[in-house]
Amino acid sequence: INYTFPVIAPTPQGISSFSNPFGGLYNFTMTSFNYTNILNNVKTTTSNLYNRTKQTAKNVATTVGHFASRILNNAKKYLGYNEKDGSYKKFTNGRNEAWCADFATYVARESGANIPHFSSVSQILNWGNKSNRFSKTPKAGDIIIFKGVDKHGKRVSHTGIVKEVKNGIVYTIEGNTKNKVNDCEYGLNDSRITGYVSVA
Repeated sequence: INYTFPVIAPTPQGISSFSNPFGGLYNFTMTSFNYTNILNNVKTTTSNLYNRTKQTAKNVATTVGHFASRILNNAKKYLGYNEKDGSYKKFTNGRNEAWCADFATYVARESGANIPHFSSVSQILNWGNKSNRFSKTPKAGDIIIFKGVDKHGKRVSHTGIVKEVKNGIVYTIEGNTKNKVNDCEYGLNDSRITGYVSVA
């Protein structure tokens, strides 16, 4: 059966009904609609989506903030652990080795971060790049990555945990700095800083 529906121009008051063109052959009902109701539904849906997105962002920020507090509290309790008395071996599982990466990942894992335990800075950097966690912008709780050369021209690397970023200064807690866990600070534009790996 071919049938061309009549052209019906909706009005702001909406369409409530029209006659069934098929008589008794088919049962046909057109549900009424109203432009005002449709517009209100769109506004409500958009508002709900915005509120859910806003709440999600707030939840993420809260989670990151809580993690930063945990990792910094854990890092601070190890200030002073050193090579002289062997206390640094807590982070290396008893091994004698350069231990800044051991310290950073040990404390991150202790704080609940889903990161493997790494014993080298390059491993942390590679993991950060592969997992899309590397950034040039620091925040509290991040692992800072240094790459450069020492005074003898030897290539070196180092790492630590970002404690705070304030007034153009990055404050850190680092393992294996002057042979112990130490507080340090650097200018944000320090050429030795490669970037930061988020572990939250």
